[in-house]
Amino acid sequence: MKKLPQYLFDLERFGASPAKILARLNGSAANAPRILTVTMPKSGTNLLQRILVLHPALSRAWLPTLGRRNAKKWSRPREFFSPISSGKIVSSHFDFDENLARLMSEDLGYKILLMVRDPRDAVISDIHYILTWPGHPLKDQISALPDDKARMLELIEGRNGVRNIRDQILRFSDWTKFAHTIRFEDAVGSGGGGSDSAQLSVVRDIFDYIDLPLTEADARSIAANARSGKTQTFRTGRIRNWETLYDQDVKDAFRAVAGDLLIELGYETGTEW
Repeated sequence: MKKLPQYLFDLERFGASPAKILARLNGSAANAPRILTVTMPKSGTNLLQRILVLHPALSRAWLPTLGRRNAKKWSRPREFFSPISSGKIVSSHFDFDENLARLMSEDLGYKILLMVRDPRDAVISDIHYILTWPGHPLKDQISALPDDKARMLELIEGRNGVRNIRDQILRFSDWTKFAHTIRFEDAVGSGGGGSDSAQLSVVRDIFDYIDLPLTEADARSIAANARSGKTQTFRTGRIRNWETLYDQDVKDAFRAVAGDLLIELGYETGTEW
């Protein structure tokens, strides 16, 4: 169940707070771009969204996070995305599709932001989400396993009908051709084990890319408030948890399935980790 701060943040992120209403009345939201965010599940969806909605001219569209589970809702994408107004953010777990990417970026003029995360940490976060989110389709299967090691291997290797981590990564990787890419590890700040200076650079770069003016004071305020437990799916938001939770068997399994992709993504320079 949501807590009061989460409900208050919902008002802010969906544009119902006084500051967001004023932005629409004074016209500043009308000059803001429409934004599509793309993330692999458990890879910083809410962190990226929060960075954006802390700007008064931006708010999330009244839509769920879009992806495979609700594909019927957006099955006619031009008709679905065209009416969305300026300053609105569409959150997604869209598999890469070149036609969709060109429609959104070239035809409809959306600014596309892709957030990536070390997939070793995404696996850990995904397990916690599956176990705690009511009605998750994998909840019974994953909770029946004897321990977290078995659960990690289930998601990494793709056992018993689960999509393996390699396929999960490749669903999203080609969005880099059309999007401004942000690394979760750079955006999380010192509160999540990262760097505050890197986080501030991420904020500046995002708003430069979407061509929305931002003062230095505003950039620092957004960076300082980006990390928050006000979203319902926030857990720890820390980097490199895998280093303490992966034993040698789990590391070997990940290397075998997607070790090369870690190098392509820039998370490793070789296979000895």
